[in-house]
Amino acid sequence: MIFGGLAPIFFLAATGGAIAQETSCAAPCPLSRADAEAILARQQARSATLAAAVPPKLLAKVKNTQQRRRVKGEFHDQFAASKVLAWAVTAPGSAAGDILEIGASNGAGTTGILARALKAAIAAGTSSENRHLLSLEVRPEKFLVGEAFRKAQRWPSQLMLASSINESQFPSQHDPQRPESATWLRRERESAREHQVGVLGPLCASRRYGLLNVDGGAFTGWAEWDIIRQLCSRVAWVALDDTDFKTRMMLEYARAHPAEWEVVYEETVSQELKGGMLIKHYRTGSP
Repeated sequence: MIFGGLAPIFFLAATGGAIAQETSCAAPCPLSRADAEAILARQQARSATLAAAVPPKLLAKVKNTQQRRRVKGEFHDQFAASKVLAWAVTAPGSAAGDILEIGASNGAGTTGILARALKAAIAAGTSSENRHLLSLEVRPEKFLVGEAFRKAQRWPSQLMLASSINESQFPSQHDPQRPESATWLRRERESAREHQVGVLGPLCASRRYGLLNVDGGAFTGWAEWDIIRQLCSRVAWVALDDTDFKTRMMLEYARAHPAEWEVVYEETVSQELKGGMLIKHYRTGSP
């Protein structure tokens, strides 16, 4: 997929309300912790089945491809936004919970930035050694390769093979201005159908997160934003990628509701596809 425009946008949540103990959902939470745990248990069983079914040849192919691309992820330390994302790991309110990421990909981009920052903070004593990063990956073959890479790096993180939303939450139509997006939507719906359940809501209703990085699918944004507002409202910081398309609705809502969200940092980049890799070029950054 090729997207142009904006890189991450960082928001500071300013909503009020009581906090459901040890969860990211403000009380009274519309999803009970027991129901959330039941959904996650179903997801875990389904994910084990999907991971076990990955053909060895496909796994080997993805592993070779990921090793070539892992030299530098879409986001790397040359971007100011990467430094802001690393800072958010220990920003005020962030340390109250773990870190949740939607869209792990090959683990070389934002996953690595977050994991390295958290590992360094734990070593420096500025973050609890019990904190960890949880990254969602929807594709079984990428999950298996990414999990092996994560373990080799000894990061305080975990990968979860899961879809953030379920199939029924996808839009019915693709973007007519991007004809190729019809294929994106079809593939994303197929992946969600394989997983059977979406886990973003259940995770927020049963776990405490202080930072959420949103870099999911091209058509998961609307549903993810609804879930974030309803079930993840106590997450202090939210970072967005591809705000010209995937997370555009989140940025537009934040700007229209300054009493709820503050846009803290925005960085603009252009993107192009080179040698099968999506390359982002720094343009501007501003608080």
